[in-house]
Amino acid sequence: MSIDGKKIILIGPMYAEDMKQAGGVTVLFEQLLEDMRELEIEHLAINSNKNCYKNIAHTFFVVMKEFLKNVKNYDHVSIHGTANHYILIAPFILFFAKLFKKSVSLRKFAGNFNQIYENADPLRKKLIEYVLMKADLSFFETKYLVEYFKKFNSKTYWFPNVRRRAPGSSFKSDFKKKFVYISHLKDEKGTQELLEACKRVDESFDIKIYGPVHEEKYSPEYISKFNTSYEGSLTPDEVVEKLKESDVLVLPSHREGYPGIVIEAYSTGRPVLVTNLAAIAEIVQDGKTGFLVEPKNVDSLVEGFMKFNEKNYPELSKNAYEAFENFDSMPRTKFYLKKINEL
Repeated sequence: MSIDGKKIILIGPMYAEDMKQAGGVTVLFEQLLEDMRELEIEHLAINSNKNCYKNIAHTFFVVMKEFLKNVKNYDHVSIHGTANHYILIAPFILFFAKLFKKSVSLRKFAGNFNQIYENADPLRKKLIEYVLMKADLSFFETKYLVEYFKKFNSKTYWFPNVRRRAPGSSFKSDFKKKFVYISHLKDEKGTQELLEACKRVDESFDIKIYGPVHEEKYSPEYISKFNTSYEGSLTPDEVVEKLKESDVLVLPSHREGYPGIVIEAYSTGRPVLVTNLAAIAEIVQDGKTGFLVEPKNVDSLVEGFMKFNEKNYPELSKNAYEAFENFDSMPRTKFYLKKINEL
């Protein structure tokens, strides 16, 4: 099928050769492409993942070349990315798309774009404003960003972090104190606080750590000193299996939008132990789908571990499983396509 005959160019980050290094924005864009193929939407995907090219300049050159070569044959251009995409690529794509009389939509990943905008120098602010005001549609990952950026474009909508529910997923009733951390290993993700907390809980807690190492200090030898173990990186397909083997996802981040791993935990009926950041608090109900703790606070994190028990776990797991309905990929993709169709 197609949407009223419209053909779409999608520009966003696709998988690099090493799938274990894939970030959340890449997983999200690939999920959209999968939905587009399933719905038989005629489209062209242009890869803007800098890890697939020599450098930023090479990325920009290839993206622009592919876009200019194909834009005449398509009706709509959809740009998906982070703040850097909005500042480095989107202004040029928008200019030429409008030159060729093509409509344009934007989808911004992550949850701190308001801070990036407020702290930007005057030139970057103008570039961001230009992109938002000239686009026909804007989609943001969090509800507070939708409200914040509506002042630049009234056609601004919520497109949260989404996933497909893995086959065979369900909530569970037994609690065995199995916790799992699946994310990049770096200070910003709260890795150090997690390690300190691991050292302070008793040995009945089984806490496993997965993810690419982004800061050298987080070596397997260093991690082993904290009463836990580093189990390596995972491919996207392996993530769900490790969640199913666990009881609770723990993610004590300092900064986040809607973490994809929280959505994946919900899809498998696993409650979460996460920090009470603005975006996370939009999707995690404290005491219902998991527990919220203070960022950069080991005491609060240790207390969070202790809040899970055999009595409350079955209800937490059931609530987490049901909460996934808000983040199921296909309904959100259809809403996104509907808004493009209305242009």
